[in-house]
Amino acid sequence: MDNRRFIKALINWKKDPSKFPENEWMRDIVVNYGEIKDKTFYGDTWTVLVRITRHIDGTWDTYADVAFIVDEAPWQLLETGYSFNLCAGKDIAVVTII
Repeated sequence: MDNRRFIKALINWKKDPSKFPENEWMRDIVVNYGEIKDKTFYGDTWTVLVRITRHIDGTWDTYADVAFIVDEAPWQLLETGYSFNLCAGKDIAVVTII
């Protein structure tokens, strides 16, 4: 998986990320692009891989690489400054592309 296309990001976690591994791709995380109306989600869901590259001391922030697992995903959105939520059953972090 080392030849995978990825984007550099800053991640603000909603829980302490100190137990998350560094330099290993984490799976089972998704990004929802769309909206919720009347408790129903309308939009697309894309699986993403996250590889923490560095923990930022004294914070719940990390630097990381993020990658969609398919080329058909909305890669064009991943420009510097773009932010989105990571979800693993519930929102777990905010990602900002750097």
